[in-house]
Amino acid sequence: MSHIQPADLPPANMAQANLAIERRDPSRPLLMRLDWSRLLYGFLLVLCTAWIVGYFFPPINHDTAVLLYISKVWLEGGKLYVDAIDMNTPLTFVLHLLPEALAKVTGLPGTTLLVVCLAIGIAASYLTCRWVLAASLDPAHATADALLPLLLLFLLIVFPNQTFGQREHILLVLCIPYLLVASGRAQGESLSQRLRITTALLAGLGFCIKPYFIAIPALVEIYILARRGWRAELRDPVPWSMLSVGVAHALFAIFVTPEYFTIALPIAREFYSVVSDTDWLNLITGPHLGPPTVILPLLGIPAWFAIRSDLARVIWLAGLGALFSAYAQGKGWPYQAMPAQALTLLLAAVIIAHVMDHQVWPRRTIVGGQPRQQGPRLFAAALMLLVFYQEGLHTRPFFKQLEYANSEVPRLLHIIRQEAYNNRVLVLSPGIYPHFPIMNYAGARMTMRFESMWVLQGAYADCSEFAPLYNPPEAMSRGESFVFRSVAEDFYKKKPALLIVDKVAGIPRCQGEAFDYLDYFLRNPLFAKRFEDYDQLMEFDRYVIYKRRQPVPQVQAAS
Repeated sequence: MSHIQPADLPPANMAQANLAIERRDPSRPLLMRLDWSRLLYGFLLVLCTAWIVGYFFPPINHDTAVLLYISKVWLEGGKLYVDAIDMNTPLTFVLHLLPEALAKVTGLPGTTLLVVCLAIGIAASYLTCRWVLAASLDPAHATADALLPLLLLFLLIVFPNQTFGQREHILLVLCIPYLLVASGRAQGESLSQRLRITTALLAGLGFCIKPYFIAIPALVEIYILARRGWRAELRDPVPWSMLSVGVAHALFAIFVTPEYFTIALPIAREFYSVVSDTDWLNLITGPHLGPPTVILPLLGIPAWFAIRSDLARVIWLAGLGALFSAYAQGKGWPYQAMPAQALTLLLAAVIIAHVMDHQVWPRRTIVGGQPRQQGPRLFAAALMLLVFYQEGLHTRPFFKQLEYANSEVPRLLHIIRQEAYNNRVLVLSPGIYPHFPIMNYAGARMTMRFESMWVLQGAYADCSEFAPLYNPPEAMSRGESFVFRSVAEDFYKKKPALLIVDKVAGIPRCQGEAFDYLDYFLRNPLFAKRFEDYDQLMEFDRYVIYKRRQPVPQVQAAS
């Protein structure tokens, strides 16, 4: 049997044979024989996957804590938008019912099970993306095959950081497989109906979380319509599947939670738009929306006119939709900008991978009819290390978890657990942190229908000349009057063990005087009557804490 020597092989195959012989040479040091590209790449995969463990440590994101709390109130028989008022859509609370329902069955905390549910969702989303990429990418696209899955895992787990579990994070988990499938649809690939419908239904859930998110599928589907024509689009189950989710959500809101339209939305329209509202100039130049606003349009130039990739174009359009969503909300908060930031990173990776595969090593990638992975894998790992490095410069990972033991959360949690004898608390504060997630950890119940005093922040956002510090009841708007009345009624009826008043009202001074929540509500006779049962317990940080005197049990005299 003849043996082929390296000298008899073509140059490309000869290089591969020489490399294999060198690696098998026992005289070479072990460190030289290792495939370092595979080891480094595997390390990053493990790092991204293991990163999720950090989210099991407290504190959970405060907005997420509120959604879990309200879902639990709903699950335990409370009426959504009546017993717990929030302006999020009904679907948002339906999604958060799952971890709370599992908590009721298992006895584990809902905050822990939310991370478990998200971990399962991320795993499913990532594996679906891997499958779609493997089916869509040409074997020569070794860089894209190495880089994109690793970056997707980073974006779904590492990148969210303190916004992990936010609605925008859930959106990314649910919609990224849809975007990859959309690029395949634009190219006319024969993807299975089951894959199309499943990814469309899940994406539909994500897009219905907030009405602003509808801009993302609208732009993507318009592009696919332009690429394929009306007939192909009408026969495609994807847009109809997403539309069915939207219609089902609307019908659910109308017939199951009509108070969303009669209570939540009117209050939101009257007050929410003026709370922390930011003008367009500050949004554009801000640290969260500014970078994607500048970089995403620039990346659109190579996406549309250089590499002309359907995948790049779809991600670019989705990024624009995410930018529109963030600007439409008018706040510029970090979690609102996260989808646009993540899609900007993903688009840059798609462009870089395309250039590497088509310009830098298109011939050297294929050796002997098989893709050669070492170079692309090492390149992908090095690029991801750069991404990790930049993310580390931008924000400290798990900084709230690392500082939790010395923060106000465990100390205030201890006070509530020790002093709230009936497990009911009233917190008058403009923010929702730190009493959320404290209410989740303590298993306590707020005795008012709002999670914070954001409605009053909206009612007193501006102080006009000669305006009173507090509006008299007869001059209050309908929304403010509802807050003034309902907080007092619930305080009188539910008798919380603790009343916690924030000394920082978050409301501008008016006529040189500071707004005080306790003074404001003491003008209500019901509130004032019940407050007679309370003594000041302590001052803690920025809070004054009052405790209700426990009624002395009457001992029945023996006959």
